Amino acid sequence: NVQYWTKLHAKIKNLLKCGGHKAMTKNTKHKKITSPPPPPPPKKKSPPPPPPKKEPIKNMDPHAMAAELIQKSPSSQRIPGTESLALLSPKQKMQNYVTAAALIAFVTSVWYYSMTAVGKASQGEDGLDDLEAEAMDARDDADVRDKERKEAEKLVQLERAVVELEEEESGGELVSVEDVGELLQGVSSGDHPSEAEVFGGEVVEKKVDGGRPLWKKIVFFWRRQ
Repeated sequence: NVQYWTKLHAKIKNLLKCGGHKAMTKNTKHKKITSPPPPPPPKKKSPPPPPPKKEPIKNMDPHAMAAELIQKSPSSQRIPGTESLALLSPKQKMQNYVTAAALIAFVTSVWYYSMTAVGKASQGEDGLDDLEAEAMDARDDADVRDKERKEAEKLVQLERAVVELEEEESGGELVSVEDVGELLQGVSSGDHPSEAEVFGGEVVEKKVDGGRPLWKKIVFFWRRQ
């Protein structure tokens, strides 16, 4: 009897287990698989407010506009004053020194060149000395021209004396060689003898019509007028 009841009890347990599993599978079959609900749509962002209207350029103060541009520029973010100098690196300081030295050398060279050109840099290259030298050259040229003019006048006087001597010879009056030598010596020495000295006090006035130019008289001094 005990064995019979133990076997029956074991069968009942098995039946209960099998029945519960089937019931569970049936329940899962009848259940519907539901997906999670979709998220709510995002809310639309409100548009940003419109920027304030800028005043037209005609009505703006130029000083205010310049101040605004300076404030908005990236250079305005630098630290002004001695603090910015203290924050410079040694490399930047060296670059500043080199730039300053180059500018000083350039200005000095321009100043030296201008002073030299004017003639106040040194005594050896004085502009006044150059002007004096040019004046002396011009004076020498004037002296040379004056000397040439005087020589031309001497030649003209010599030509006149020779012509008159030839006329005297053609008229029958002879002139000695000594008189001609003295006449030439007087003309060459610079003492211009007058007609009275040449012809012994007799001066003959002659009118010359259509006189030749001076250069013809000098070049063609052997020809008669």
